[in-house]
Amino acid sequence: MKKFLLPLLLFCFATNGRSQDSLVHIIQQIITEDSLVHEEMRFNRDGLFMPVRGLIQTFTHRSFNELPGPYRYNNHRWEDYGVALTPLAATWIMKVCGVKSRSNSRRMIVANGTALGLTVGLSQLLRWNVREVRPDERGSNALPSVHASLAYMGATILSREYGHLSPWITIGGYSVATGTQMLRIGHNAHWMNDIFLGAGIGVVSTNVAYYLTDRIFGPKGVRTMPYSASEQAQLAAWNNCPSGFRLVSGSETNGRSLDVEDFATAAEGFDMTGVKLRSSASITAGFEAEWFINNNLYLSAIGRYTMAQAKLEIPNNAVTAWGEQIHIYHGNIAAGWTMPPVPVAGAKGAMRVGARTIWGIRYNEGITFHRVASGRTLGKDLLYIEPKLRPEGGAGIVIDMLQSHNQTVGFSVDYLHTFGTRFLANRWVISSSWKAMF
Repeated sequence: MKKFLLPLLLFCFATNGRSQDSLVHIIQQIITEDSLVHEEMRFNRDGLFMPVRGLIQTFTHRSFNELPGPYRYNNHRWEDYGVALTPLAATWIMKVCGVKSRSNSRRMIVANGTALGLTVGLSQLLRWNVREVRPDERGSNALPSVHASLAYMGATILSREYGHLSPWITIGGYSVATGTQMLRIGHNAHWMNDIFLGAGIGVVSTNVAYYLTDRIFGPKGVRTMPYSASEQAQLAAWNNCPSGFRLVSGSETNGRSLDVEDFATAAEGFDMTGVKLRSSASITAGFEAEWFINNNLYLSAIGRYTMAQAKLEIPNNAVTAWGEQIHIYHGNIAAGWTMPPVPVAGAKGAMRVGARTIWGIRYNEGITFHRVASGRTLGKDLLYIEPKLRPEGGAGIVIDMLQSHNQTVGFSVDYLHTFGTRFLANRWVISSSWKAMF
Protein backbone atom coordinates (compact mmCIF):
# COMPACT_ATOMS: atom_id res chain seq x y z
CA MET A 1 0.00 0.00 0.00
CA LYS A 2 2.97 2.33 0.52
CA LYS A 3 3.57 2.58 -3.26
CA PHE A 4 0.41 4.67 -3.54
CA LEU A 5 1.62 7.34 -1.12
CA LEU A 6 3.85 9.30 -3.52
CA PRO A 7 1.18 9.73 -6.25
CA LEU A 8 -1.32 10.76 -3.60
CA LEU A 9 1.08 13.34 -2.18
CA LEU A 10 1.68 14.81 -5.64
CA PHE A 11 -2.04 14.96 -6.20
CA CYS A 12 -2.34 16.91 -2.95
CA PHE A 13 -0.58 19.92 -4.42
CA ALA A 14 -3.05 20.10 -7.31
CA THR A 15 -6.21 20.13 -5.17
CA ASN A 16 -7.90 22.44 -2.73
CA GLY A 17 -7.70 22.35 1.06
CA ARG A 18 -10.71 20.08 1.49
CA SER A 19 -9.17 17.47 -0.79
CA GLN A 20 -5.92 17.79 1.13
CA ASP A 21 -7.76 17.04 4.38
CA SER A 22 -9.32 13.95 2.77
CA LEU A 23 -5.91 12.89 1.52
CA VAL A 24 -4.40 13.21 4.99
CA HIS A 25 -7.17 10.96 6.33
CA ILE A 26 -6.52 8.38 3.59
CA ILE A 27 -2.78 8.41 4.26
CA GLN A 28 -3.35 7.99 7.99
CA GLN A 29 -5.67 5.05 7.30
CA ILE A 30 -3.13 3.40 4.98
CA ILE A 31 -0.33 3.78 7.52
CA THR A 32 -2.55 2.47 10.32
CA GLU A 33 -3.66 -0.58 8.36
CA ASP A 34 -0.11 -1.29 7.19
CA SER A 35 1.26 -1.11 10.75
CA LEU A 36 -1.54 -3.33 12.07
CA VAL A 37 -0.78 -6.00 9.46
CA HIS A 38 2.94 -6.01 10.28
CA GLU A 39 2.14 -6.01 13.99
CA GLU A 40 -0.03 -9.09 13.49
CA MET A 41 2.74 -10.84 11.51
CA ARG A 42 5.27 -10.65 14.33
CA PHE A 43 6.16 -13.90 16.05
CA ASN A 44 3.71 -14.45 18.89
CA ARG A 45 5.67 -15.42 22.01
CA ASP A 46 2.60 -16.40 24.04
CA GLY A 47 2.94 -19.83 25.60
CA LEU A 48 6.75 -20.09 25.49
CA PHE A 49 6.77 -20.84 29.22
CA MET A 50 4.45 -23.85 28.81
CA PRO A 51 6.94 -26.32 27.25
CA VAL A 52 9.61 -25.12 29.70
CA ARG A 53 7.27 -25.92 32.60
CA GLY A 54 6.55 -29.35 31.09
CA LEU A 55 10.25 -30.14 30.65
CA ILE A 56 11.05 -29.05 34.21
CA GLN A 57 8.28 -31.25 35.59
CA THR A 58 9.45 -34.17 33.46
CA PHE A 59 12.73 -34.18 35.41
CA THR A 60 11.43 -33.18 38.86
CA HIS A 61 8.49 -35.65 38.76
CA ARG A 62 10.44 -38.68 37.61
CA SER A 63 10.78 -40.09 41.12
CA PHE A 64 7.03 -39.69 41.73
CA ASN A 65 6.01 -41.24 38.42
CA GLU A 66 8.21 -44.29 39.03
CA LEU A 67 6.93 -44.97 42.57
CA PRO A 68 4.98 -48.22 43.06
CA GLY A 69 1.25 -47.60 42.88
CA PRO A 70 -0.65 -48.02 39.61
CA TYR A 71 -3.79 -46.09 38.70
CA ARG A 72 -7.00 -47.81 37.69
CA TYR A 73 -7.90 -48.08 34.01
CA ASN A 74 -10.60 -45.73 32.68
CA ASN A 75 -11.73 -46.34 29.11
CA HIS A 76 -12.64 -42.83 27.97
CA ARG A 77 -9.68 -42.04 25.75
CA TRP A 78 -11.40 -41.77 22.38
CA GLU A 79 -14.24 -39.65 23.76
CA ASP A 80 -11.64 -37.17 24.97
CA TYR A 81 -10.63 -36.47 21.36
CA GLY A 82 -14.06 -34.95 20.79
CA VAL A 83 -13.35 -32.37 23.49
CA ALA A 84 -9.74 -31.82 22.39
CA LEU A 85 -10.70 -31.09 18.77
CA THR A 86 -13.62 -28.76 19.61
CA PRO A 87 -11.62 -25.47 19.30
CA LEU A 88 -10.24 -26.45 15.88
CA ALA A 89 -13.68 -27.56 14.71
CA ALA A 90 -15.18 -24.27 15.91
CA THR A 91 -12.60 -22.33 13.88
CA TRP A 92 -13.55 -24.01 10.62
CA ILE A 93 -17.28 -23.96 11.31
CA MET A 94 -17.05 -20.18 11.71
CA LYS A 95 -14.98 -19.97 8.52
CA VAL A 96 -17.50 -22.03 6.52
CA CYS A 97 -20.33 -19.86 7.90
CA GLY A 98 -18.64 -16.76 6.50
CA VAL A 99 -17.33 -15.18 9.70
CA LYS A 100 -14.37 -12.99 8.77
CA SER A 101 -11.12 -14.49 10.00
CA ARG A 102 -7.60 -13.12 10.33
CA SER A 103 -6.37 -15.11 7.30
CA ASN A 104 -7.84 -15.88 3.91
CA SER A 105 -8.64 -19.53 3.14
CA ARG A 106 -5.32 -20.37 1.48
CA ARG A 107 -3.22 -18.93 4.30
CA MET A 108 -5.45 -20.56 6.89
CA ILE A 109 -5.13 -24.02 5.30
CA VAL A 110 -1.32 -23.69 5.14
CA ALA A 111 -0.99 -22.34 8.69
CA ASN A 112 -3.33 -24.93 10.19
CA GLY A 113 -1.74 -27.79 8.25
CA THR A 114 1.73 -26.70 9.34
CA ALA A 115 0.59 -26.38 12.95
CA LEU A 116 -0.95 -29.87 12.85
CA GLY A 117 2.19 -31.34 11.31
CA LEU A 118 4.51 -29.72 13.85
CA THR A 119 2.26 -30.59 16.80
CA VAL A 120 1.73 -34.25 15.94
CA GLY A 121 5.28 -34.70 14.63
CA LEU A 122 6.98 -33.33 17.74
CA SER A 123 4.61 -35.23 20.04
CA GLN A 124 5.18 -38.56 18.32
CA LEU A 125 8.94 -37.99 18.11
CA LEU A 126 9.07 -37.52 21.88
CA ARG A 127 6.85 -40.56 22.47
CA TRP A 128 9.06 -42.83 20.39
CA ASN A 129 12.22 -41.69 22.16
CA VAL A 130 11.10 -41.23 25.79
CA ARG A 131 8.81 -44.27 26.14
CA GLU A 132 7.20 -43.12 29.39
CA VAL A 133 4.77 -45.63 30.96
CA ARG A 134 1.21 -44.38 31.53
CA PRO A 135 -0.23 -44.13 35.07
CA ASP A 136 -2.54 -47.10 34.42
CA GLU A 137 0.46 -48.97 32.93
CA ARG A 138 -1.37 -49.58 29.64
CA GLY A 139 1.28 -48.50 27.17
CA SER A 140 4.60 -46.66 27.21
CA ASN A 141 3.60 -43.62 25.14
CA ALA A 142 2.53 -41.19 27.86
CA LEU A 143 4.90 -38.28 27.15
CA PRO A 144 3.54 -35.95 25.86
CA SER A 145 -0.25 -35.92 25.83
CA VAL A 146 -1.37 -35.67 22.20
CA HIS A 147 -4.87 -34.77 23.41
CA ALA A 148 -3.45 -31.73 25.23
CA SER A 149 -1.26 -30.85 22.23
CA LEU A 150 -4.22 -30.89 19.83
CA ALA A 151 -6.49 -29.03 22.25
CA TYR A 152 -4.03 -26.17 22.77
CA MET A 153 -3.16 -26.12 19.07
CA GLY A 154 -6.86 -25.67 18.26
CA ALA A 155 -7.37 -23.06 20.98
CA THR A 156 -4.41 -21.04 19.70
CA ILE A 157 -5.67 -21.25 16.10
CA LEU A 158 -9.13 -20.15 17.22
CA SER A 159 -7.64 -17.20 19.11
CA ARG A 160 -5.36 -16.18 16.23
CA GLU A 161 -8.17 -16.28 13.67
CA TYR A 162 -11.16 -14.98 15.65
CA GLY A 163 -9.89 -13.56 18.94
CA HIS A 164 -10.13 -10.06 17.43
CA LEU A 165 -13.92 -10.41 17.30
CA SER A 166 -14.30 -11.06 21.02
CA PRO A 167 -11.97 -12.02 23.88
CA TRP A 168 -14.60 -14.54 24.96
CA ILE A 169 -13.70 -16.62 21.90
CA THR A 170 -10.13 -16.87 23.19
CA ILE A 171 -11.27 -17.61 26.73
CA GLY A 172 -13.69 -20.26 25.47
CA GLY A 173 -11.01 -22.01 23.41
CA TYR A 174 -8.47 -22.14 26.22
CA SER A 175 -11.14 -23.21 28.72
CA VAL A 176 -11.86 -26.28 26.56
CA ALA A 177 -8.12 -26.95 26.23
CA THR A 178 -7.66 -26.78 30.01
CA GLY A 179 -10.65 -29.08 30.44
CA THR A 180 -8.96 -31.57 28.10
CA GLN A 181 -5.90 -31.61 30.35
CA MET A 182 -8.06 -32.34 33.38
CA LEU A 183 -9.91 -35.12 31.58
CA ARG A 184 -6.65 -36.86 30.73
CA ILE A 185 -5.52 -36.73 34.37
CA GLY A 186 -8.97 -37.70 35.63
CA HIS A 187 -9.03 -40.72 33.30
CA ASN A 188 -5.59 -41.86 34.57
CA ALA A 189 -4.12 -41.71 31.06
CA HIS A 190 -1.27 -39.23 31.72
CA TRP A 191 1.05 -37.75 34.30
CA MET A 192 1.08 -34.02 35.06
CA ASN A 193 4.26 -33.36 33.08
CA ASP A 194 2.67 -35.02 30.02
CA ILE A 195 -0.26 -32.60 29.84
CA PHE A 196 1.83 -29.47 30.46
CA LEU A 197 4.46 -30.41 27.88
CA GLY A 198 1.70 -31.31 25.41
CA ALA A 199 0.04 -27.91 25.92
CA GLY A 200 3.35 -26.15 25.30
CA ILE A 201 3.97 -28.09 22.10
CA GLY A 202 0.50 -27.20 20.81
CA VAL A 203 0.79 -23.46 21.50
CA VAL A 204 4.37 -22.95 20.34
CA SER A 205 3.96 -25.14 17.22
CA THR A 206 0.93 -23.09 16.18
CA ASN A 207 2.68 -19.75 16.66
CA VAL A 208 5.70 -21.03 14.70
CA ALA A 209 3.37 -22.26 11.94
CA TYR A 210 1.69 -18.85 11.64
CA TYR A 211 5.04 -17.08 11.64
CA LEU A 212 6.36 -19.33 8.83
CA THR A 213 3.15 -18.90 6.83
CA ASP A 214 3.40 -15.12 7.17
CA ARG A 215 6.99 -15.22 5.92
CA ILE A 216 5.94 -17.29 2.90
CA PHE A 217 2.88 -15.27 1.84
CA GLY A 218 3.83 -11.82 3.13
CA PRO A 219 1.13 -9.31 4.14
CA LYS A 220 -1.22 -10.23 1.30
CA GLY A 221 -4.22 -12.12 2.64
CA VAL A 222 -3.98 -10.92 6.25
CA ARG A 223 -7.16 -9.10 7.15
CA THR A 224 -6.61 -5.53 8.33
CA MET A 225 -8.51 -4.77 11.50
CA PRO A 226 -8.24 -1.05 12.38
CA TYR A 227 -9.98 -0.16 15.62
CA SER A 228 -13.40 1.42 15.53
CA ALA A 229 -14.27 4.40 17.74
CA SER A 230 -15.81 2.12 20.38
CA GLU A 231 -12.78 -0.20 20.30
CA GLN A 232 -10.44 2.76 20.71
CA ALA A 233 -12.45 3.76 23.77
CA GLN A 234 -11.99 0.24 25.17
CA LEU A 235 -8.30 0.46 24.39
CA ALA A 236 -8.08 3.65 26.42
CA ALA A 237 -9.40 1.72 29.43
CA TRP A 238 -6.12 -0.20 29.51
CA ASN A 239 -4.41 3.01 30.58
CA ASN A 240 -7.15 3.87 33.04
CA CYS A 241 -9.22 1.14 34.78
CA PRO A 242 -8.78 -2.25 33.03
CA SER A 243 -11.50 -4.13 34.90
CA GLY A 244 -12.27 -7.53 33.44
CA PHE A 245 -12.85 -11.26 33.67
CA ARG A 246 -9.87 -13.63 33.63
CA LEU A 247 -9.39 -17.34 32.88
CA VAL A 248 -6.43 -18.78 34.80
CA SER A 249 -4.77 -22.10 33.98
CA GLY A 250 -1.56 -23.40 35.50
CA SER A 251 0.01 -25.52 38.20
CA GLU A 252 0.11 -25.63 41.99
CA THR A 253 3.11 -27.14 43.73
CA ASN A 254 5.08 -27.67 46.98
CA GLY A 255 4.77 -30.07 49.92
CA ARG A 256 4.93 -33.16 47.69
CA SER A 257 6.20 -35.55 50.41
CA LEU A 258 4.19 -35.54 53.67
CA ASP A 259 3.92 -37.77 56.75
CA VAL A 260 0.39 -39.17 56.64
CA GLU A 261 0.25 -39.41 60.46
CA ASP A 262 -0.13 -35.61 60.50
CA PHE A 263 -3.52 -35.58 58.74
CA ALA A 264 -4.80 -39.10 57.87
CA THR A 265 -6.69 -41.85 59.69
CA ALA A 266 -5.54 -45.46 59.35
CA ALA A 267 -7.91 -48.30 58.51
CA GLU A 268 -8.08 -51.17 60.95
CA GLY A 269 -4.91 -53.24 60.88
CA PHE A 270 -2.82 -50.80 58.81
CA ASP A 271 0.34 -49.36 60.38
CA MET A 272 0.96 -45.77 59.19
CA THR A 273 4.43 -45.52 60.75
CA GLY A 274 6.84 -44.14 58.16
CA VAL A 275 4.17 -43.93 55.46
CA LYS A 276 4.35 -40.81 53.31
CA LEU A 277 1.91 -39.18 50.95
CA ARG A 278 3.66 -38.34 47.69
CA SER A 279 1.91 -35.99 45.28
CA SER A 280 2.60 -34.42 41.92
CA ALA A 281 2.42 -30.77 41.07
CA SER A 282 -1.25 -29.98 40.48
CA ILE A 283 -3.17 -28.68 37.52
CA THR A 284 -5.30 -25.72 38.55
CA ALA A 285 -7.85 -23.64 36.67
CA GLY A 286 -10.46 -21.06 37.47
CA PHE A 287 -11.84 -17.59 36.89
CA GLU A 288 -11.21 -14.15 38.34
CA ALA A 289 -13.42 -11.07 38.16
CA GLU A 290 -11.43 -7.82 38.61
CA TRP A 291 -12.81 -4.39 39.42
CA PHE A 292 -10.45 -1.39 39.34
CA ILE A 293 -11.20 1.30 41.92
CA ASN A 294 -8.84 3.72 40.17
CA ASN A 295 -5.90 3.55 37.74
CA ASN A 296 -3.82 1.35 40.06
CA LEU A 297 -5.92 -0.26 42.81
CA TYR A 298 -8.29 -3.17 42.24
CA LEU A 299 -10.35 -5.87 43.97
CA SER A 300 -10.99 -9.33 42.59
CA ALA A 301 -13.05 -12.43 43.32
CA ILE A 302 -11.41 -15.77 42.53
CA GLY A 303 -12.80 -19.27 42.12
CA ARG A 304 -10.34 -22.05 41.37
CA TYR A 305 -10.22 -25.87 41.18
CA THR A 306 -7.05 -27.91 41.71
CA MET A 307 -6.33 -31.56 40.94
CA ALA A 308 -3.17 -33.54 41.75
CA GLN A 309 -2.07 -37.16 41.55
CA ALA A 310 -1.08 -38.91 44.78
CA LYS A 311 0.54 -42.17 45.91
CA LEU A 312 1.45 -43.75 49.22
CA GLU A 313 5.10 -44.51 49.87
CA ILE A 314 4.93 -47.53 52.21
CA PRO A 315 8.01 -48.98 53.99
CA ASN A 316 6.43 -52.45 53.93
CA ASN A 317 7.20 -53.61 50.38
CA ALA A 318 4.52 -56.28 50.62
CA VAL A 319 1.81 -53.60 50.54
CA THR A 320 1.09 -51.44 47.49
CA ALA A 321 -1.67 -48.82 47.34
CA TRP A 322 -3.62 -47.74 44.28
CA GLY A 323 -2.84 -44.22 43.13
CA GLU A 324 -5.55 -41.64 43.79
CA GLN A 325 -6.33 -38.02 42.95
CA ILE A 326 -6.52 -34.98 45.22
CA HIS A 327 -9.35 -32.50 44.57
CA ILE A 328 -9.20 -29.01 46.13
CA TYR A 329 -11.50 -25.99 45.68
CA HIS A 330 -10.52 -22.37 46.41
CA GLY A 331 -12.75 -19.35 46.98
CA ASN A 332 -10.79 -16.11 47.45
CA ILE A 333 -10.92 -12.36 47.33
CA ALA A 334 -7.86 -10.27 46.52
CA ALA A 335 -6.77 -6.66 46.77
CA GLY A 336 -4.00 -5.52 44.47
CA TRP A 337 -1.95 -2.68 43.09
CA THR A 338 -0.60 -2.45 39.56
CA MET A 339 1.87 -0.04 38.04
CA PRO A 340 0.90 2.07 34.99
CA PRO A 341 1.36 0.31 31.63
CA VAL A 342 4.82 0.43 30.07
CA PRO A 343 5.70 -0.39 26.42
CA VAL A 344 7.53 -3.64 25.72
CA ALA A 345 9.99 -3.84 22.83
CA GLY A 346 9.03 -6.43 20.22
CA ALA A 347 5.63 -7.09 21.78
CA LYS A 348 2.15 -6.19 20.55
CA GLY A 349 1.27 -3.90 23.42
CA ALA A 350 2.15 -2.52 26.80
CA MET A 351 2.67 -4.43 30.05
CA ARG A 352 1.31 -3.98 33.57
CA VAL A 353 3.07 -5.47 36.61
CA GLY A 354 1.41 -5.58 40.02
CA ALA A 355 1.21 -7.24 43.42
CA ARG A 356 -1.74 -8.55 45.41
CA THR A 357 -2.75 -10.12 48.70
CA ILE A 358 -5.24 -13.02 48.72
CA TRP A 359 -7.61 -14.29 51.43
CA GLY A 360 -10.36 -16.89 51.45
CA ILE A 361 -11.18 -20.54 52.05
CA ARG A 362 -10.00 -23.90 50.75
CA TYR A 363 -11.95 -27.16 50.70
CA ASN A 364 -10.35 -30.54 50.04
CA GLU A 365 -12.41 -33.60 49.22
CA GLY A 366 -11.95 -36.78 51.23
CA ILE A 367 -9.61 -39.47 49.84
CA THR A 368 -9.54 -43.21 50.55
CA PHE A 369 -6.45 -45.20 49.58
CA HIS A 370 -6.96 -48.89 48.83
CA ARG A 371 -4.60 -51.81 48.64
CA VAL A 372 -3.74 -53.35 45.26
CA ALA A 373 -5.07 -56.89 45.67
CA SER A 374 -4.18 -59.97 43.64
CA GLY A 375 -5.11 -59.71 39.98
CA ARG A 376 -4.80 -55.90 40.20
CA THR A 377 -8.20 -55.63 41.88
CA LEU A 378 -9.38 -53.09 44.44
CA GLY A 379 -8.35 -54.37 47.87
CA LYS A 380 -9.21 -53.31 51.42
CA ASP A 381 -8.95 -49.73 52.74
CA LEU A 382 -5.55 -48.57 54.00
CA LEU A 383 -6.12 -45.00 55.17
CA TYR A 384 -8.50 -42.08 54.84
CA ILE A 385 -7.99 -38.32 54.51
CA GLU A 386 -11.02 -36.39 55.73
CA PRO A 387 -12.62 -33.53 53.79
CA LYS A 388 -11.86 -30.19 55.40
CA LEU A 389 -12.79 -26.53 54.98
CA ARG A 390 -9.98 -24.23 56.09
CA PRO A 391 -9.05 -20.53 55.75
CA GLU A 392 -6.12 -19.58 53.55
CA GLY A 393 -4.15 -16.47 52.71
CA GLY A 394 -1.16 -15.33 50.73
CA ALA A 395 0.32 -12.90 48.24
CA GLY A 396 1.59 -12.81 44.69
CA ILE A 397 2.48 -10.90 41.55
CA VAL A 398 0.52 -10.52 38.30
CA ILE A 399 1.89 -9.56 34.87
CA ASP A 400 -0.47 -8.56 32.05
CA MET A 401 0.32 -7.75 28.41
CA LEU A 402 -2.14 -6.06 26.06
CA GLN A 403 -3.11 -8.38 23.20
CA SER A 404 -5.89 -6.39 21.49
CA HIS A 405 -8.24 -3.51 22.29
CA ASN A 406 -10.06 -5.49 25.00
CA GLN A 407 -7.93 -8.56 25.68
CA THR A 408 -4.75 -9.31 27.63
CA VAL A 409 -2.57 -12.34 28.23
CA GLY A 410 -0.83 -12.67 31.55
CA PHE A 411 1.21 -14.62 34.05
CA SER A 412 0.89 -14.85 37.82
CA VAL A 413 2.84 -16.33 40.73
CA ASP A 414 1.06 -16.63 44.11
CA TYR A 415 2.03 -18.14 47.44
CA LEU A 416 -0.83 -19.50 49.58
CA HIS A 417 -0.87 -20.89 53.12
CA THR A 418 -3.80 -22.95 54.44
CA PHE A 419 -4.34 -22.54 58.19
CA GLY A 420 -5.19 -25.33 60.62
CA THR A 421 -3.90 -28.29 58.58
CA ARG A 422 -0.67 -29.96 57.48
CA PHE A 423 -2.23 -31.42 54.36
CA LEU A 424 -0.67 -29.50 51.45
CA ALA A 425 -0.63 -26.38 53.60
CA ASN A 426 1.95 -24.32 51.66
CA ARG A 427 1.47 -23.96 47.92
CA TRP A 428 2.93 -22.01 45.01
CA VAL A 429 0.46 -21.27 42.21
CA ILE A 430 1.99 -20.50 38.79
CA SER A 431 -0.58 -19.68 36.11
CA SER A 432 -1.12 -18.31 32.62
CA SER A 433 -4.19 -16.14 32.12
CA TRP A 434 -6.40 -14.66 29.42
CA LYS A 435 -8.41 -11.58 30.38
CA ALA A 436 -11.42 -9.95 28.71
CA MET A 437 -11.61 -6.27 29.65
CA PHE A 438 -15.07 -4.84 30.32
